[in-house]
Amino acid sequence: MNTTAVLASLMRKQGALYTIMMLQLTGYMYPPPALLKSGDSFDYIIVGGGTAGSVIATRLAQKKYNVLLVEAGHDAPYESMYPSLIPYLKNSKADWNYTSVNDTYSYQCHKDKNVDLTQGIMLGGTGALNYMTWSRGNPKNFEKWHRITKDPTWKWENVLPYFIKSEAIHDSAIMNSPLKDFYGANGYIGITRENKTYTADYIKGFEQLGKAMIADIDGNRNGYARGLITVYNGRRQDSGSQYLSKVTDSSYLAVAKGTLVTKILFDEDRNAVGVELITDDGRSITVNARQEIIVAAGAIKSPQLLMLSGIGPCRDLKKLNISCIADLPVGKNLQDHIAAFIPHTTNKRLTRGGVDPNEYPAGLFVGYESLNMSMSHDRHYIKFPDYEAMGFIMNNMRFLLQFCAFTLDFPNSLCNKLYEEANGRQVLVTLLSNLYGYSRGQVRLNSADPQDPPEVITDSFSNDIDLDNLVDYIIDYLKVEETEAFKNLSASRVDLTTPRCDEFEKGSRGYWRCYTLCMMTSLRHYGGTCAMGSVVDSRLHVRHVKKLRVADASVMPTLVAGNTFATVVMIGEKVSDFIIEDAGPYNDVEHEQIRQDQIKNLPTTFG
Repeated sequence: MNTTAVLASLMRKQGALYTIMMLQLTGYMYPPPALLKSGDSFDYIIVGGGTAGSVIATRLAQKKYNVLLVEAGHDAPYESMYPSLIPYLKNSKADWNYTSVNDTYSYQCHKDKNVDLTQGIMLGGTGALNYMTWSRGNPKNFEKWHRITKDPTWKWENVLPYFIKSEAIHDSAIMNSPLKDFYGANGYIGITRENKTYTADYIKGFEQLGKAMIADIDGNRNGYARGLITVYNGRRQDSGSQYLSKVTDSSYLAVAKGTLVTKILFDEDRNAVGVELITDDGRSITVNARQEIIVAAGAIKSPQLLMLSGIGPCRDLKKLNISCIADLPVGKNLQDHIAAFIPHTTNKRLTRGGVDPNEYPAGLFVGYESLNMSMSHDRHYIKFPDYEAMGFIMNNMRFLLQFCAFTLDFPNSLCNKLYEEANGRQVLVTLLSNLYGYSRGQVRLNSADPQDPPEVITDSFSNDIDLDNLVDYIIDYLKVEETEAFKNLSASRVDLTTPRCDEFEKGSRGYWRCYTLCMMTSLRHYGGTCAMGSVVDSRLHVRHVKKLRVADASVMPTLVAGNTFATVVMIGEKVSDFIIEDAGPYNDVEHEQIRQDQIKNLPTTFG
């Protein structure tokens, strides 16, 4: 087995899965496609059927508002449902397949010296192709949002109910403990805990280091635990499949699939009144919104659409002959969690048998740790997590090579070396990330053509403090190598940086800086490009215009400590309440008559 053969096999299977996708085996989970015509009107138009958009569409339809959800992709494919099929989603028809600009500094050890911006184009969005880890961030993240927005609705105690509302926790360590009141049992997103027997052998090392063993591993405090994952009953739990399935037969919701919104339209008073779009059958039409338009297309696509519509840095827009409606820093402030790839070979034999498609494909532990003290509100010094360690225990060599060379895009030769060093034994791959980076990138328009990919400049490690901090965290994390548990595992770190870093003394700061720059990888936690406090207000209205909101990871002024999926679901739940509150009471009879007239004039399905 080698990387080239494994990737060739992966490509063949992707082709077979695309054929299966054409059979629409997942169609029963989603509303049928709507056929639109120019001039159709809805109460609300939601642009993007991803993580937040699916939540918002469901909640508004449940409140009997007439909603149009516009998604550039289609139903999530068959392979999205099954946890172990995750490698086949990247670079597929369900991925936008964008890449970043080569900045000649970061990602220079990757195949193309840039990063694949893996983002979902399907109902469920990126939540339907991510690695399914569930974390809610640290309460201090939301205290910072509160300070930025000057709005107490973003304080931890005011966002916590929306996390609880979305969750269905199926884990006895949490639900049979005093923590249970801080987690949800009746939401739509099913959450379980990784349960591989061999994971315990690895976590024991951190326990021997004196690290806390905790159940609520959500970035709230320091400690290690088996990871919480968005998998239940052998199926992925994304918002597209889990929320929209509750409104598949709703006459209040129309879902336009394979439909790209190309521009938001405004009247003379800067009210957002409609959208221009290209339908699945190639027609260019205009659809109207009576109440509001909500853009939920993600941290890369949302700023692109706003700029195409005249909202963004005026100087840049004018260069592309785009009339500027509102001069705002759209596309700036791009953030991501950057991790170092740290592999260890062990003496543990691989478990016999193949990978069950219903099972998470690796062992998983998650840890949060800090080096610095922070002062709490009561003037006591406490430790908030600085870094996150996600440990993937590879019990299948094919999956290891897929993860190394395809998911993370390291060169085949490098991944072959790791495979040879493993020699048929388990491999621990740690992705160690700085939770609070200072580096900022940006999303810009390549052209005024909405079908052109945007230009994404990550500028990872553009602030040198981030590189130094991650070096500190790596040195701290690797203390686990000295524990009895890791010695019993014969855990040996594999250095894949030769010859690039050979000029530095092993273990020196120069070596670790070189190592980090070479072995860096994106966790695809993009956010911040339409941030609260600069582009949108605290209720997610776009500044300087009316009847337009943004609701997705792009509105995060700073990233949360951990995976962003749970927080984007929370944002979807919270903005739904904002929208309903702002709409105020309406005349049920008049509203229902408008809806019936719409249904009469709108064929709901085709094909």
